Amino acid sequence: MKPSAPLLQLPPLGAAAPWTGLDRWPQRPEEFSFVLLSDRTGLPKPGVFERAIAATNLLRPDFAIQIGDCIEGYTHRPEQLAAEWAEFDAMTAPLQVPLFRVPGNHDVSNPTMSADWLQRYGALNYHFRFRDVLFLVLNTQDPPQRASDFAGVDQPVDGEEPERELDLGKLQREHAADPRAFAKRIEVAIDSEGPQAAHLSAEQADWAASVVREHADVRWTIILMHIPAWQGGLHPGLAQIRDALAGRPYTAFAGHLHNYQRRVIDGFEHIRLGPTGGCWVTTREAGNFDHISWVTMTAQGPRIANLVLDGILGAEGGEFRPQPMFPD
Repeated sequence: MKPSAPLLQLPPLGAAAPWTGLDRWPQRPEEFSFVLLSDRTGLPKPGVFERAIAATNLLRPDFAIQIGDCIEGYTHRPEQLAAEWAEFDAMTAPLQVPLFRVPGNHDVSNPTMSADWLQRYGALNYHFRFRDVLFLVLNTQDPPQRASDFAGVDQPVDGEEPERELDLGKLQREHAADPRAFAKRIEVAIDSEGPQAAHLSAEQADWAASVVREHADVRWTIILMHIPAWQGGLHPGLAQIRDALAGRPYTAFAGHLHNYQRRVIDGFEHIRLGPTGGCWVTTREAGNFDHISWVTMTAQGPRIANLVLDGILGAEGGEFRPQPMFPD
């Protein structure tokens, strides 16, 4: 397909010309783009999430999706919740594109926080459709996890359940004293490649399957969740959703483990995002980068580019200095 004259006007040079590939012009309006922002917490690295917001504004996608863990949470205190959400809202206020939210365990770690989320944002799981692509947002904290379901960064150091207050100050001091030792402790405590404590109620799985069947005419489905429900074998709820898809193409995204990984299951991509500011929870370098994921939806499916935040500079330029994981 060659561009029409109003779109591109070329001088008549004949057979030889300093351009090529006009038949590969992007097929609009089939294509659109969105950005995925990942875990800001727990224990955020200062300024990283704000840098991701600025980078998103530079890139101008059609919209952005935040995959969960916006605040530290793990509290029943309304004043603490209000302060943490006010801080996060101030960070996202400069965003110049629409933002869609996915709840994370730090955001809805107990019934009090779930009720607060519902009051603020109206739904813990929902769907929307954009240019014949279905976006299915799942709540993998249905019901909220107990501390015994987790290990590492999601579990208070003293073993308390999330129903009690997280000693955030203690965790922050331990992390600040030695980030590498903190990450090593989490690395030993949690199997980041094994099963994860994703909770999807039967009611939510039934709802999601019905949405998928109702939108059987879409060209692709994007499944969004915080905890990767495919690790260690498919969660029954996710298996039910896949059954409803009946082989139709989809791509799944999650976060939670602060470490990037791509798995292909039955020919379909399942992407676990790295952090967008959350602390390092493993000492290995593979998959450890603060990033945003740029997704271009094409007629053939999504193309995914992971943009490491250290490498995104605006028109003003500046010094490019990749940040080491654990500064000496």
